Amino acid sequence: MFSSSSVGHPGACARSVLGAANVTKDTMAKTAMHFLDSEVMAEVNAPTSLEDIRDALKIDSYPLSAYDTAWVAMISNDEGDGPLFPQTLQWISSNQRLDGAWGCSSDTFFDLITSTLACLVSLKTWNSAPKCSLEGEQFLKGAFTSMKTDDLTLVSPGMFHALAELLEEASRLDISLPYSCSVVEHLRIHHGQLLHSLKGTHDLIKTCSTRLLSFPECIQHVIPWNHISELQSADGDLFSSPAATACLYMKTRDNKALCYLNGLLDQFGSAVPSSYPKRVSHILSLIDHLERLNIDRHFHREIHNVLETLSREWTPKIDEDTQDMVSEIIIFRALREHGYLVLPETSVFARCCKVSAAREKLGARCMLELYRASELKFPGEEILDYAKDMSTTHLTTLLSQASESDSRNVMEEIKYVLDFPYFMRNLPQESMIYMDRFQYKDETMETYVETGFSRTTHARGPRLLAFAKSNFSSCQSLYQKELESLARWVKESRFAEFSFVRQPLYPSYLTAVGVASAPEMALARASWTMSSIMTTAVDDLFDEIADVHELRLFVECVRRWDLSLVENCSEPLKVIARGVLSSVNFLCEEVSKIQGRDLSHLFQRLWLDLVVSMLTEAEWTASGHQPSSDEYIDTSWVSFALGPIVPVTTFFLGSVISDEDLEDQEYWDLFRSVSTFGRLLNDCSTQQRDNEGGHVSSITAHMREHPELTADQARIAIQGQVRERAHEVLSKLLNPSYTLPPVRSGWLGMMRALYMMYYRNVDGFSNTPAELKKIIKRFFFQPIESEQA
Repeated sequence: MFSSSSVGHPGACARSVLGAANVTKDTMAKTAMHFLDSEVMAEVNAPTSLEDIRDALKIDSYPLSAYDTAWVAMISNDEGDGPLFPQTLQWISSNQRLDGAWGCSSDTFFDLITSTLACLVSLKTWNSAPKCSLEGEQFLKGAFTSMKTDDLTLVSPGMFHALAELLEEASRLDISLPYSCSVVEHLRIHHGQLLHSLKGTHDLIKTCSTRLLSFPECIQHVIPWNHISELQSADGDLFSSPAATACLYMKTRDNKALCYLNGLLDQFGSAVPSSYPKRVSHILSLIDHLERLNIDRHFHREIHNVLETLSREWTPKIDEDTQDMVSEIIIFRALREHGYLVLPETSVFARCCKVSAAREKLGARCMLELYRASELKFPGEEILDYAKDMSTTHLTTLLSQASESDSRNVMEEIKYVLDFPYFMRNLPQESMIYMDRFQYKDETMETYVETGFSRTTHARGPRLLAFAKSNFSSCQSLYQKELESLARWVKESRFAEFSFVRQPLYPSYLTAVGVASAPEMALARASWTMSSIMTTAVDDLFDEIADVHELRLFVECVRRWDLSLVENCSEPLKVIARGVLSSVNFLCEEVSKIQGRDLSHLFQRLWLDLVVSMLTEAEWTASGHQPSSDEYIDTSWVSFALGPIVPVTTFFLGSVISDEDLEDQEYWDLFRSVSTFGRLLNDCSTQQRDNEGGHVSSITAHMREHPELTADQARIAIQGQVRERAHEVLSKLLNPSYTLPPVRSGWLGMMRALYMMYYRNVDGFSNTPAELKKIIKRFFFQPIESEQA
């Protein structure tokens, strides 16, 4: 005879997910954070790598730039006998560091070298401040001789060639530098090769990647400056860059560029920032980039501040300019995706979709952004229905007509967004795919997303990629340890001893990471994975055991939370009952530490509701009862078994959920909405298996009520309901006033898990397909370095 107090093994093994039975959640979270951050910080010099990104994310932050100020200082007056802006030379001579360099504390070593050389060239150009020049030369001599060519791997193509171009200028000015050292030779040789390859390029302005073109000073001797005006803004700036605009003015004496530079110095005094103005679309493109690299959690505060500012101050502009349209669409998508209330009727969508002249001008990038925004459609938003239809047609046509001359990266992005709906994207997994695409091996090519980058983001690109790869590798190591512990829990729980029980450890954990990827969320991942495995085992048990009497005893065991009630039942039933009760007890103990109260009554009730619904379905099968569609849904949304998974895991996502929150009807409405969506989606995916096993489904119920329909027609009808419910659920998940953030986060993660498992008519839990196996292997076990071609 055994009771709940005598079965401690599964719970004890569950605790091993956190490393040891006596390790508290807070201690383990801190250990995990230290493990990840110490490795990441060491690899990419995070303090400097992160601070300039934080500055780039601040809408009103304009730190002064020695590099850009130096380029402005190089501009001659109309007579050519002196500087046009002598105050910039005074600023340079007054702002040299004690070590002889120019730059700020957050600059990387390479940034310091580039800024110092730019300042040195400007001073030498006008024979100004010889003492500063001498100290700058001494700094650069030591810096260049201490560098290795490997140190250039985290340097963007634009900044690489900007430094190389400055070395050529320094040589012409007879500045004393170690030109024969390996790094300097490497820079100059590679730069010469690039310039040679670009000379004579047809329509260089259109064919050159923005990785290089946004740094025109680095290729100033091959750019057709008379054609550059098409890239110049109405305010006169080029790429919001004072350095690029200064170079433009030196080459063309363009009056708009001069007005821009004069305005900067009027505003900032005798120096200029690295970027002005900051365009919202550029900041949002950077946020999108950080999210797709799965490193946005390091910039949570800055991202939140940007979105809060936009939500208060954004007023949509109605303009036929394509670039403005793209910006407006990006703003709409960012606000809605992050849960801010914004309506497409007041946005640029009406202009994009209703004005034929605008449609003719829209290119691949605008259509991609239009499609991504239309995926966030709420029920009744016809303008987004139209936008999705139009953009889908346009993008599909682009794919079908793609030629070798088209950008392979853009075509890959189009194919990806069409193949993987918004709900289907497991963000940590997507980061792996995104990093594959976002490489810097070919400086003349760029990914689709880079077309929306600002110059400052281009400059940070390689460091962000390195940071993301290190973050991925460190998390991957942590996930491997957790998987080992979870595998021990499965073994000691004895679920794997029975051939009829599916083994969804890896798919379950993959979806858990999609909900809670941060290292400190180990308990949330454990809760999600354990609950998924347990509900799968119970579901398989109810399918396997034909004795309804035994199943009723199982239900009564859960109702009373007493294992003695099943002591005379079959071995599989006893083992699964023991594993469930013991492991749920463990989760109850852990959640009480976080929430500050006992939630065992809720967890037990969620399990009871589940097994009662499963028993009802088992009784239908035993009696031959054929339920109506409504009767089927009323039971099957509960038997879909999300109750013990998502509501339980939300208590581990970092926020306190009070008893008053649990009384909110929206909390439970969302539970039913997602569960119903999942049940219908699952029925469409497992139609053949259900038919062979004689199981009731929404499709068979629909066919009985509509006898004129074939099985395929009935499935199509249910698929229509799936799409309708997806939009309904999305409108709730993205509504900031609807229930609590961790609740919405948990259910959005489940929506993505359901799409990933069932969207392509494959039940990933019962028959892990080759594609899913490949994803699991790459994500959890294949080092990210091996992805580099």
